[in-house]
Amino acid sequence: MRGVLKKYSIILIVLIAAVLRLWKLDNIPPHLTPDEAALGYNAYSILKTGKDEYGEFLPIIFKSFGDYKPGLYVYLTVPFVAFFGLNEYTVRLPSAIFGIIAVYLIYKIVNLLMSYELPTARLKKIAPSVLTHNIQTDGLLPTISALLLSISPWHIQFSRGAWEANVSLTLTLAGIYFFLKSFKNSRFLILASIYFSSTLAAYQGAKLATLIVVFALVVAFWKEAKLLTVSSRRSLAGSMLIGILLSLPIILSTFQGKTGRLNVFSVFSYPRPREYLQNFLNQGNEKVGDINYLFFHPETLNFARGIMGRWFNHFSGKFLFFEGDWPNPRHSAPNHGMTLLSDIFLLILGFIGLLKTKEQKLRTFLLLWFVLAPFPAALSRDQVHAVRSFNMVVPLSLITAFGVVEIIVRVRGVNKNPPIGWIRYAPVTLLIFGSLIYVLNYIYFLDSYFIHLSKHNSKVWSYGYKQIVETLTPVQEKYEKIKVQQSFAQPYIYFLFYQKYSPSKYQKQANLVESQYRGDVGYIEKLDNIEFSAINWPLDLKDHESLIVGDYVEAPVQDIKDTSEFNLIRKIDYLNGERAFWIIEVR
Repeated sequence: MRGVLKKYSIILIVLIAAVLRLWKLDNIPPHLTPDEAALGYNAYSILKTGKDEYGEFLPIIFKSFGDYKPGLYVYLTVPFVAFFGLNEYTVRLPSAIFGIIAVYLIYKIVNLLMSYELPTARLKKIAPSVLTHNIQTDGLLPTISALLLSISPWHIQFSRGAWEANVSLTLTLAGIYFFLKSFKNSRFLILASIYFSSTLAAYQGAKLATLIVVFALVVAFWKEAKLLTVSSRRSLAGSMLIGILLSLPIILSTFQGKTGRLNVFSVFSYPRPREYLQNFLNQGNEKVGDINYLFFHPETLNFARGIMGRWFNHFSGKFLFFEGDWPNPRHSAPNHGMTLLSDIFLLILGFIGLLKTKEQKLRTFLLLWFVLAPFPAALSRDQVHAVRSFNMVVPLSLITAFGVVEIIVRVRGVNKNPPIGWIRYAPVTLLIFGSLIYVLNYIYFLDSYFIHLSKHNSKVWSYGYKQIVETLTPVQEKYEKIKVQQSFAQPYIYFLFYQKYSPSKYQKQANLVESQYRGDVGYIEKLDNIEFSAINWPLDLKDHESLIVGDYVEAPVQDIKDTSEFNLIRKIDYLNGERAFWIIEVR
């Protein structure tokens, strides 16, 4: 009976995960980002011509706006585009599916840890020692872990968009699963190596994020890894060879300058300005190179302070519970942390339960992963970054699951030895009250994400470009020149995407121009009769019989009283009612 309940509980949890990740996937979030549109169009280009938008045949690394992205997500998208066409849903669907798979993998991984007899503990099952107080909890930890990941705001956020980091995390979980399976059958080590290596083909940040996971696994299961090395040298050698071969193209791309905008985002690209440093040293009559400078003011200490500050930010209440990724509002629901506010209490109990468990390996692995996961984000310029620290969501979910198990253990313990009088009902009452608070907290998140995110954050999701393309496409041939305001939102990619522009035709004219910010992304300046450039207002009104597309700042139509010079074709507003773009016909 228990087996049947466990089987159907995980099916129900996977269904919950599917609903939360697939419902209204095409319009929540409200608009494709430039990166999402680029991933989709390159998948379309590969499907039609076997080449990317720049004409490179089946690339491993894709050039996009001058940035470089590993191509696995593009290739995963190709079959969906082939069957369902090029649209918002097909671009986001691979990420959503991988998010659902991750929920099931968490269940399998935790279940594996609780049921296996590892080589160094053949006579002792892991299951009883994992749980606090050694009280039998009917294998609740795997189910609760899967449930918490399925409803995790952080995980839902990045499963409902074309985020390569989400695919990379799921591949990492598959690698962990087969790594643990290899303790009983060393052949699974090859599969673990394949999945770990494939994360590099999915996401630039996996170079460090995956290394952290592998490091935590090896440290936590060092005795098992040593035993595996002695008894299964062929499997180990084979897995290492396969891992090197799969990783080699990505590693070589690092030395070819295809590392993404590493110089732009790396914290090491931003030393203190010379004037600032000199003014600071003048306050103490110090100089660069003297003993005081070397001990108290070197650049290495400045970088270390910045990195540690960013690392601690990812454990702050502001990031986890209250505001989320505040420098990047696209990365979290409005007025909401990366996790639920009520998770504060579950995390505290979870750490208590985790520290009390007698299973040192599980504790070491989770704590190491939890502590080290933010470092890819800490090495970047942003104060916090929910994408680069995304791997944190797994140890957070597992530790929170320990908190739920701790509550269940305590309630069961009280029920076995009930106190006298009304006190016997206190644990159950607190459990019901706590569950009610948690449900209300989760309803708040659902409201924040599915109701308010689109209207509150439509601007940061580049809303309006689809509407521009839909308006201009039917009349594009009527005008000799159409001028669209240039921006880092890369407006050209939306014309390629929504017009399903012929890839073979575009490949002949693709010409990326470097931006004024060297090392950052570039621009496409022309597509047929569409010119992407800065708006020169009001001089552009002298370019008769043309169309101008600009925002309310660069094209302040509202300030011109004489409307005889132009005809307002369309006003496009953000979903919160603010003005987004004007489409203007110059007479």
